[in-house]
Amino acid sequence: MSYDDYDLNPLRLALDLASLGGGALSFAQLIDRQQLMLTDHGYEPDHASRLEPALTGLGVQLGAALAQPDDDGFFDQLAALLEAQDCKPQLTRHDGIPHLHYARDGAPLDRWLATMAVSGLVLYACRHGRSRLRRCAAAGCGRWLADTSRNQTRRYCAHACASRTTVAAHRARQQATR
Repeated sequence: MSYDDYDLNPLRLALDLASLGGGALSFAQLIDRQQLMLTDHGYEPDHASRLEPALTGLGVQLGAALAQPDDDGFFDQLAALLEAQDCKPQLTRHDGIPHLHYARDGAPLDRWLATMAVSGLVLYACRHGRSRLRRCAAAGCGRWLADTSRNQTRRYCAHACASRTTVAAHRARQQATR
């Protein structure tokens, strides 16, 4: 397991929640995308269904913070979200590799997910700024992504979105030449 994954998994959770809150990701897709992280931390993904309203609400708040037009508004909203969490950094070795968690192992799932997501987004934004946090450029997608590429040129949340956009552009060029 890469140490980067430990830093990026909570960020990916936050971005998935923001995409859920904005309607670009269904709750079933969120659970599917986060299933490995949930099971690795002792949570049953099936038990998350009762949390859909709370997680969608958190996603709306995360999406609103990400959509802020200026840094001050963005960081002010992040600070408010972080203040609302029950964060207490802890060193954990649940899988044999020491790393930080911001909610205790075994915390109620809704609290654990919220704390992980908000703290992950805050840590990433403090370390890298917000310029790497953006919406997918594919028409009709709208998911949030973190551009982790070296040259900061990633525009799509997944290869499928990039491919769909490329194919659509190719077909449009073919149509124009006819």
